[in-house]
Amino acid sequence: MDAAYYRKRRERARETMREAGIDALFLVPTSDLYYLTGFRGSIGDRLTGLLLRQDEEFFLYPAIEEASLNGELRESAMCIPHRDGEEPLGILTGLLPRKNGLLAVDSRIWGGTLLALQQLLPETRWLDAALVMEPLRAQKDAEEYRLLREAQLRAGQGLLALYEWGLEGRTEREAAAKLTECCAQAGLAPASWGPIVASGANGAMPHHENSDKTIVKGDPVLIDFGGVYGGYQADMTRCPVAGKASPEFRDIYGIVLAANEAAFRAARPGVPCEAPDSAARALISRAGHGARFTHRLGHGIGLDIHETPYLVQGSARTLLPGMAFSDE
Repeated sequence: MDAAYYRKRRERARETMREAGIDALFLVPTSDLYYLTGFRGSIGDRLTGLLLRQDEEFFLYPAIEEASLNGELRESAMCIPHRDGEEPLGILTGLLPRKNGLLAVDSRIWGGTLLALQQLLPETRWLDAALVMEPLRAQKDAEEYRLLREAQLRAGQGLLALYEWGLEGRTEREAAAKLTECCAQAGLAPASWGPIVASGANGAMPHHENSDKTIVKGDPVLIDFGGVYGGYQADMTRCPVAGKASPEFRDIYGIVLAANEAAFRAARPGVPCEAPDSAARALISRAGHGARFTHRLGHGIGLDIHETPYLVQGSARTLLPGMAFSDE
């Protein structure tokens, strides 16, 4: 993505800020900052962040990280280094257009940093930066869709390679390690989680920790995994069987598959996020298993593995064209 791509995103952020009366937006190194600038970094005790105002933009960073700045930041923002022993929060507060304005702050900022800022700015009003960033990120553009689709296709290639390697007789840990290897060979960077390989009764735990249990003939195997391509996430869950599935498993699998398809049909622009969840939940409840459906239907996928929208009961947020999410 070129510089013009990121600048257009920042202008859209400014439009939202104007509409909401927000004087400035401060983002620390998270996926939101990457979305606006292409900069990747990590949150630490040395303050790093972008301050976006209507008229200017500033990037504060530790002087020791000079080499990590990308060209887009150097060209578009006033980059201000700070050295150990200096007080970067004082620099930041001095860049605000007014001290009694409305400042939107990244919710993932360190609590201690935010508390210190609030002490320095007692007259400032505070807002979660999600008000600005979530609407921008929720609807993916064509390039984002391409990257998401490619990530998911490559995850599928990795899973097929695992199937060819075989599951029966392997331990969960061995299968998980092999899947990681297969995904890397398919061109995916590692995900920040998983993969989860849960065989037999372990499959009842969606967030099972891989064990040395051996996968035996007849075991259902819950496989939940992902990876990253071009910064965008893949998230895939499949449940093959080692050998032949039992009649009971086929019955349950059929119910879940029907619910998955019902949710898929219910997901369309203009409906509330809870509608697909309700469609799947109603089918599973009619089959007598509603009490076991203890989680939401799905979540948004993009730069983060979990992001807006969330398809869950009680969510009146409207599904819009370009939103990407899981149907679990």
